Amino acid sequence: MLVRLEQYLDTFDWSGLTRGKQVILESFLLVATREGIANVSMRSLAAAAGVKPPTMYFHFPEGREQIVAAAMRWHYNSFAHALKRALAECRTPGAYWSSLIGFHVRQQLQCPENDIWDALVATDRIAKTLPEDLRREVEDWESFCDYMYFAIAQDLGAKGSMLEARALRKLIDSINSWWSWSGSEADLDGAVAYTLKLAQRIIIT
Repeated sequence: MLVRLEQYLDTFDWSGLTRGKQVILESFLLVATREGIANVSMRSLAAAAGVKPPTMYFHFPEGREQIVAAAMRWHYNSFAHALKRALAECRTPGAYWSSLIGFHVRQQLQCPENDIWDALVATDRIAKTLPEDLRREVEDWESFCDYMYFAIAQDLGAKGSMLEARALRKLIDSINSWWSWSGSEADLDGAVAYTLKLAQRIIIT
């Protein structure tokens, strides 16, 4: 599992990413979460990143759409690296399963910018707003996530299909719509435990 994840991460090249660009990319989803995607302007993003508007165009000459695409790539690449760290100590299928679901649940609840990323992807399915190459990358990433759920479930003896793995992944993606997190660590643990039970019903048994 980790070998496949490492191979996937090797397909990204961030050698040209300066600290200035990184701050802008990380600021985009945060601003979009606070103000809504449509209200993110180059000026509001510059203010959030702590730079002057002309600096934005120095780093991203093509403007807002170039930033949106790069921010989406940076976000799911960062998600993938964090997932790799979360799975690093796992040695059994059960440990992989618990860690994958626990990581996913915590990411979705603790990082609301994940919902903005999901909203951009969902909007693209209807309006085709993303560049074609980025759309393919996003589809590949989502398919890889589905594969991780499916492969670990298979190792646990599940008879579920890839479709059920995708349904489970989508369910966790939308956890903010059905789990009201109080903000406490205990409630976060409760969300993980409940999701593990749901996963058992959906794909394991």
